[in-house]
Amino acid sequence: MLVELLNDILDMSKFDAGHLEIERIPFDLGVLIEDTANLLSQNAAPSVELTCLIAPDFPAMVTGDPTRVRQIVSNLLSNALKFTRFGRVDVRLTHHKDVSGENRVRIEVRDTGIGIAQDAQAKIFQPFTQAETAITRQYGGTGLGLALTNNLCEAMNGTLSIQSQSGFGSQFCAELPLPVHVSAVTQTALRGRVTVVSSAGSGLVELLGNLLPTWGVDLKRRSIDDRPEDVDLDSSPDLVITDCPECLFAIRPTTPVPILLVTAYGNFMPGEQVTALAPLQQQARPLARNALYHTLRRVLGQEETGVRDTKAPEQTAQRMARVLLVEDNPVNQLVAKGILGKLGCEVIISSHGGEALEQLEQDHFDLVLMDCNMPVMDGYEASRQIRSSGRWPNLPIVALTANAMPDERERCKAAGMNDYLAKPFRRAELAGILDQWIPIADIR
Repeated sequence: MLVELLNDILDMSKFDAGHLEIERIPFDLGVLIEDTANLLSQNAAPSVELTCLIAPDFPAMVTGDPTRVRQIVSNLLSNALKFTRFGRVDVRLTHHKDVSGENRVRIEVRDTGIGIAQDAQAKIFQPFTQAETAITRQYGGTGLGLALTNNLCEAMNGTLSIQSQSGFGSQFCAELPLPVHVSAVTQTALRGRVTVVSSAGSGLVELLGNLLPTWGVDLKRRSIDDRPEDVDLDSSPDLVITDCPECLFAIRPTTPVPILLVTAYGNFMPGEQVTALAPLQQQARPLARNALYHTLRRVLGQEETGVRDTKAPEQTAQRMARVLLVEDNPVNQLVAKGILGKLGCEVIISSHGGEALEQLEQDHFDLVLMDCNMPVMDGYEASRQIRSSGRWPNLPIVALTANAMPDERERCKAAGMNDYLAKPFRRAELAGILDQWIPIADIR
């Protein structure tokens, strides 16, 4: 807390002196928001549903300062979670073009918390100011967060606005000019029928309603507002998704299909109940798009066993290495797959460490490119399991990570990885990795 306060004061002083530096690099804002929400989800009250609602057409990458944007999201979301005890906290991400054709990103944080009185809203962005004196006593805080957030928006030529009513929640909106670097990536279409069992006004229903139709999935809704113990599916779905643990014992006798329970980390059902309700999977909220997509693809029986590249015109017969690419981000998958294909490699893609272990059981690979941060099982744990098994002692594992600090290299090495490639990487750097770890004579 003290370190955060000192950092906020330092940033405020830099802004006042005109020395606040703003970086301009490509980054995935959708993933940044999901990661930030996931990190802060532990602060959510038990009766609060935290949801990330990212527009399906939102760009895969924008150009801006990811560190400063993360500060904005973190400050707004921390406040929303602090002052909300029941209901919903939503982070919404959309974009539009202004009159000059410039891409503007809209980050909106809505809550059903205590709200802010009209007369207090005029001073809410002033340093060391809170809506009421009693708030400091009851909830804590310094009153710096919103002031700094407003300054960060201003430094990026953006705006921060508020709509609120005392007792009825708040809505903060940061609008920033962030140019599109990579347009939205269209996921491979899925096929199947999903029924969501939840309250009509839940974040889960809204999230699935936004995403699943764009992925080709037929979505049905069943409300539990009246009688949660009496759920009638009224169809034959391929998967049931619910955020209602008490509904599971009413759902399971009516259908043998898999059930996905979405709940807070601390509310996962114990193993014996999961076994009794099998097939049952549990996933923590807030749901991330990639994790949800890969879960659906696996449960609906459309898991890809491999993505193969045809020979590029420039490749030679000398190198036909089989590379296992373990990466959950579709944009990063496309980039790495394209480069590896042009370097003559056959590429198999896994979206998390658990899938990578399954692929290794089935096929031979000459190299593993392992992203460090993924849902389900991250790259560190996957590498540790690969090494501890003793079955692939000579298989090169190369870490893919955006963190280029020396301690990160040591962490990768301790997990059993052989080498390290910082993202974003260039073709020449990846080619150098192949030359070092897959000598031509060793390729089978």
